[in-house]
Amino acid sequence: MYTRDLTEPPFKPIKKGKPAFGNYKGAPQFLDIKGIEAPFINIPLPSVIARFAIRSHLSFIFSIQNYIGSVEFFDSKLFGYAEVVIWNMKTNTKLAYHVYTGPRRRLIPIKLTNAICASFRKTRYIRIGWDKRYNRISLLFNVKGDSIRPNANGALIGKFNAPDTAEMTIIAPSPTMRRCSATWTTVFSIHGAITLEGTQNTDPKHMTDDDGLAVLSMYRNYYKLHNKTTQITGLGIIDSKKIEFRIVTSTLDAADTSKYNTNALFVDGEITTLPQIYITHPFGITKKWVIQDTDSMVDLEFTPLSDNARMMNAIIISTSYHMIYGTFNGILLTNAGEKITLKNFPGIIKETLLRL
Repeated sequence: MYTRDLTEPPFKPIKKGKPAFGNYKGAPQFLDIKGIEAPFINIPLPSVIARFAIRSHLSFIFSIQNYIGSVEFFDSKLFGYAEVVIWNMKTNTKLAYHVYTGPRRRLIPIKLTNAICASFRKTRYIRIGWDKRYNRISLLFNVKGDSIRPNANGALIGKFNAPDTAEMTIIAPSPTMRRCSATWTTVFSIHGAITLEGTQNTDPKHMTDDDGLAVLSMYRNYYKLHNKTTQITGLGIIDSKKIEFRIVTSTLDAADTSKYNTNALFVDGEITTLPQIYITHPFGITKKWVIQDTDSMVDLEFTPLSDNARMMNAIIISTSYHMIYGTFNGILLTNAGEKITLKNFPGIIKETLLRL
């Protein structure tokens, strides 16, 4: 059976200009990949210019009460972008709110011990924060609606020391040994509530806190001119077990994906590393998806229920993406040989095409 050993993480991904490639259980103090010696070996660029090729992404995917959703930040240094997308799992209805920020030194932080990432605009207050000293992970948002969308508020809190919390960091060649990607993934239980003001049966005075699950992921990489990425996240409870899985494929993946990838299954905080995954949607992006590997650990079908599609052009960057809510059916296998059977299991797939 496929397996990858997870070792103790380094202090930071880059040491003396060299990436600390590896698969790690836990997290370094910093998730910063600048400082690599000659990342573009054929193009002698000053380090300050080479840093502009680094792009960062932070996502907080949650499932609580009747809602599943994603809060995301994208940081290109030239501009920033944040989005809140919420689906009602009973009705499959979608709400989406987004905001742009101008040029800045850094939007997404590099510290993994304590930091915040936030949009403070009055109509789009969105904040993801964590602090290991106080054992806290949080998502707060207060976004104003319009004639079609209600105001949306959320407050979700998790703990680093909970028994079902798990952290994993992957530092991988991207795709050459000269450049690297760094990905930090944390899964945990959450407590809180989502409130939609002005919609039927969602009077905030009658909303009560509930328990749910979340997956927090931060990613940094030296981007190419064209990049395509598919991110798959599932989270829910099966037979009282808390199940999360995260699968990512990209044109920036390492050449040896069996040695370096970010794919993993989490069962009550226990990590099973997964092999390279093959993802297809032969009948179209809004039709059934097939998600499989060659080691018989992943055999899933994904049925889309609602698509949040968007095209964005900003300065020198253009991107198009689909964020799709749907359900998984099939089998996942842990490294202990336990079979996890998914039936109408909720999750989100995001497929992004980025052009610089």
